[in-house]
Amino acid sequence: MALQPNGPETTPSERNTAALIHIISIFTPLWVPALAWLYYRNSSRFISSHSWQEIVDGIVWKALLLIVMLVSLGFTISRLIYHFQTNWETFSWQELLIRLAISVTVFVTLFTWNLIQALNQARKARAGIWPKRELKKLAKQADSTTPLLP
Repeated sequence: MALQPNGPETTPSERNTAALIHIISIFTPLWVPALAWLYYRNSSRFISSHSWQEIVDGIVWKALLLIVMLVSLGFTISRLIYHFQTNWETFSWQELLIRLAISVTVFVTLFTWNLIQALNQARKARAGIWPKRELKKLAKQADSTTPLLP
């Protein structure tokens, strides 16, 4: 395997499998990339590196979504306590619908961004482009195996 500017050569099968992992992870985040990483970690560095990239991205997106959900839940609970203490005198359906619309908009925006990112990563995998983290590892390994000149 010759080292290309974007990493070692890959087979069409490896590229298709890596792209498929990115696409499937849209609907089954974390566990499919984790299973793929476990299965391919010793047989295909390209597939395992794309699987690992999807695991890391999935954790980041889930953490971001969790933070947004916790903030929303905290604000909702504080508003419910306020309305309960004021005997629901200032309660407004309009406020409730606006808050619901904002929450749905944020969720749809995060999902859409995740979808676009996964499709872009699938496109790169299909083209045989290695993840940047893996390219850095490959470059370090190539540098460490190159003998030093006197």
